[in-house]
Amino acid sequence: MNPTSRRAFLQAAGAAPVANRLAAQTRVPAAGVWQGLPPSQVGGILGDRLALWRGKRLWHAVKSPFLLEGFESPPGSHPWQGEHSGKWLHAATLAFEQTRDRAILRALENTVRRLIASQQSNGYIGTYAPALRFCAPPGRHSRSSWDVWTARYVLYGLLSYEQFHPDETIVRACVRLGELLLNTYGPGKADLTSVGTRHGLSSTVLLESILMLYERSRERRFLEFAQQIHESMEANPHLRLVATLTSTQDVSAPGDGKAYQLMAVLLGYVRLFRHTGQTDYLSAVTRAWERIRNEHTFVTGGPWAYKSDAVKNHECFARPEYFHPANLVETCSTTTWVQLSLELLKLTGEAKYGEEAERALLNHLIGAQAPNGRDWAYYSAANTTKRDYNDVLHCCGSSGPRALEVYACHLIGAAGDALSLNTYLPLSARIDLPQIPVRGVRIEGRYPFESRAIVRFEMDRPARFAVDFRLPSGGMQMRVKIGGVEQKPDPQASGFLRLTRTWKPNDVVEVQFEFPLRATIQRGRDGRDWAAFTLGPIALAQGSPTPSDDSPIVRPAASDPTAGQAWLELLQTAEPGFRIKGTQYTLMPYSRAGSDGSSVRTYFPLEPERRK
Repeated sequence: MNPTSRRAFLQAAGAAPVANRLAAQTRVPAAGVWQGLPPSQVGGILGDRLALWRGKRLWHAVKSPFLLEGFESPPGSHPWQGEHSGKWLHAATLAFEQTRDRAILRALENTVRRLIASQQSNGYIGTYAPALRFCAPPGRHSRSSWDVWTARYVLYGLLSYEQFHPDETIVRACVRLGELLLNTYGPGKADLTSVGTRHGLSSTVLLESILMLYERSRERRFLEFAQQIHESMEANPHLRLVATLTSTQDVSAPGDGKAYQLMAVLLGYVRLFRHTGQTDYLSAVTRAWERIRNEHTFVTGGPWAYKSDAVKNHECFARPEYFHPANLVETCSTTTWVQLSLELLKLTGEAKYGEEAERALLNHLIGAQAPNGRDWAYYSAANTTKRDYNDVLHCCGSSGPRALEVYACHLIGAAGDALSLNTYLPLSARIDLPQIPVRGVRIEGRYPFESRAIVRFEMDRPARFAVDFRLPSGGMQMRVKIGGVEQKPDPQASGFLRLTRTWKPNDVVEVQFEFPLRATIQRGRDGRDWAAFTLGPIALAQGSPTPSDDSPIVRPAASDPTAGQAWLELLQTAEPGFRIKGTQYTLMPYSRAGSDGSSVRTYFPLEPERRK
């Protein structure tokens, strides 16, 4: 369908039919079935990385003129300069809620004030020159415009802050910006997919922010606008996300498979399903999620992309046969993958979504953050000659902290009347829910670097309730003991293990996991087989391999080639360390390998199989 035909289709649809369709759809509870309970303190590796961002990158970003100068003195100096303020507001808001640091609050208040003060009389908040703004007369926009993208993050950041700091001034500013977008791209108006890269996919990420605006304003016109964005995508043969992703096609098809943007639009579809109950929306999201997890992620949990023959861009999903350890992972993609997995956890309560969010965070996301707390890598890979950390305010350095903060809000939760443990990272949390009779939860230990943890519940008196335990990624078995007596949690359809009993104030719950070493073998686009190794949720990698470390490793003569102990031997070191048998290649957790900015190798080429 050509642009003229698409525009005619959309104009024929009009606002009234959209409203009628919405009225006919069944509403579903917006809260889902799993509710995150943000902790009061986080320890372990996540706590360390949160402290690094909050102490360094947070201030590096907000003190940079680049954050706001494009809004206050347009035009900006970079096409997507405007995204950083919204991303920073999102991450810093969650940081303040955790720390209650008044200095962070003052920085937040100042950023919000300056951003709103930049709003133009027609409602525009952005960094583009007047003639190039999305609301300018048609014909002046280009496929390279990131102006709608900026509006998406302005709304996202302001509404994220306002959720915790209610302020009608902020809401009015967001409504005015939303009105401008609606009057430009709403029913009967211009086609949103005619603007922005990847056939307009980069502009349709607006879907999630418009639904956030609907949730806050309760103005139905914004819900109708969200439905219009969906119809614009379905009318564009290069997008058609729902039609494509509910079929047998790969995620590399719609919008050239641009990984970051595709998953950001899927976040919008999760919200649209919540408000309409239209099952095709959820089906598209869950099928895409399954394909990404099964065919487009490294053992590190990072969603890889490749500049294939079909799509000349190294940030796009490529078909599974293009796998190679050197394929790039954009940190923005890892962040959005974590967010998408957690949104599906909340919506469905299924453990697999929490498992994948944790795997990506503990490995690929943390590996992209430099130990100095300021620098981030734009791209990283399973095998890379350099962790290219830098302090530039690029999109990935602004996205990564959001994943840290969002994940920290989903460590434990409530699933109906049950307390749900989505991780075993050290933490303490206050609980204030009528259906769960505990005042707090404390988890102790060195998970994930040890395969055990201690859980304590703060209670005033004995009480009967359920606790859901999640088996970590790569775990084969979990044993739960209370006072040395082994318990038998019941498997749930959600994938969690539930233990219902009368809990006592002094109960000490010991959780012990079986984390077997595992080998994963995958055929690369170069025709070679590559092996990678994991220990529970941790991917193992060689740090700083030398150019001479390129010899293929020998396949072990083992009945089960996935058994890691056939390939690796344990080193007697303070931290878990391994050596590939018959080599000098030593392995450590991926997040630590190359943390000085040097090279990393996670996948190892195998000697060709000998034919009989």
